[in-house]
Amino acid sequence: MSEFILTAGSVVKFGTISTALYPIFRHGIAPDTPREGFQEGRESLPSSGIYVGELMAYFAACGAFCNATSTLHAAHEEVMSRFVQQLQNAHGEKPVMPELEEIAAQAGLPVILEITLEEDCVLLADDQFIADGNAEKSWKLWRSGTLTRAAGIPASWIKKFYFPRLLDYRDVASGRNTRVLEQTTDSALMVGGLMQSWHKDTPGDLLLAFKKQYGRINFSQSSAFDETALERFFNLSAMLDPATRLLNQMTIWQDVDALAKKQQIPLG
Repeated sequence: MSEFILTAGSVVKFGTISTALYPIFRHGIAPDTPREGFQEGRESLPSSGIYVGELMAYFAACGAFCNATSTLHAAHEEVMSRFVQQLQNAHGEKPVMPELEEIAAQAGLPVILEITLEEDCVLLADDQFIADGNAEKSWKLWRSGTLTRAAGIPASWIKKFYFPRLLDYRDVASGRNTRVLEQTTDSALMVGGLMQSWHKDTPGDLLLAFKKQYGRINFSQSSAFDETALERFFNLSAMLDPATRLLNQMTIWQDVDALAKKQQIPLG
């Protein structure tokens, strides 16, 4: 297996969910962080490094988000069923359910961390794409690989994080609301990661097509990665209010599922 050196100053991305932001801010990203996924037994595989990439970071965020959401809803099936029923019965009105508070605190939304390496780091190939272990090809063609560093990635290397457009109940009450469409577009980026993983579509082509259509290659929202910015993020009304956080979890989950089905990609 060959190694490829990502030099200091290189920018890589790491996909996760919002519930991991504070632990990562306090402790960095552990050197053996499991990689998330959907297929071939890749749900939370043990790892000898940190799975980083470009579009595949969105795949990892999608895997982490869908796995965590599915687990949370299964653990609170009765309450979440009533929540969904109320959403359907009173479209655009916020359900009044005090029992949602504890559940919402555990609800993570997909996020992408943007990391600037502050020293040269060894990258190993992503064996999902490269059978012969050619790490340079893995990075240059597929923008995906496993970064190996004994101490992991320090929080100080993380400069920024991206997240989807967050909605409130007024947004979902109207028809073709621009904020709703923006969140759907954000979900399409994660499905782009699924397309790379599932269909072996190259990220360069997928991202070029996305940029031509939407003028960007990241989630629509972003923030610095520091204590003040994290506090501001978690104090957004869509994150702070339990019913609104769970609304966003549901709308993103539904978008990802619908868009994946169009690409004939099973999530289960």
